[in-house]
Amino acid sequence: MSTSTPSAVRDVDVRGFVYELEPVRQRQQWRLDRAMSSLSRAQQSLAETESRMSQVQRAYDEQARTASQALQQRMDPGTHRHALGFLAHLRDQWKQLDVQRRDQLAERDRLRKECIAMQLRLDGLTRHKEDALTQYADEIRQRNNSEQDRDWLARTAANHGQAPEPSR
Repeated sequence: MSTSTPSAVRDVDVRGFVYELEPVRQRQQWRLDRAMSSLSRAQQSLAETESRMSQVQRAYDEQARTASQALQQRMDPGTHRHALGFLAHLRDQWKQLDVQRRDQLAERDRLRKECIAMQLRLDGLTRHKEDALTQYADEIRQRNNSEQDRDWLARTAANHGQAPEPSR
């Protein structure tokens, strides 16, 4: 039973309540939990990729600054060519990480939408369960009221020496 049980149910013993769709609701909860876990892993991977991109960008900026300063100091052409090759390698590495990041963003967004849809289905099942519980409580309350009415009629009839009238 949910912690947000309607107050209309609190005055009735609902231990006999059986929600027929509970296995479906539970499976939906498990699916949502798995999807949320996948979303968490996707966000972690994205954060790691973005961190790696920042590292590569810092290395690129540092290498570009060093190459620029060395060029002003009349660096050996072979060393300069090597530095430019390393800059090209860093740029290619950053581009690969950027493609990976875009793929991870798309996957993260897909998982977010999936989690939202699953949460909506779970919320619907939870509302349905609460409605069914309220309806069950109303039926129990009605049954209890009918029994109290019959008891009262029987006592009243016994006090007046009459046979009780059948209740409807």
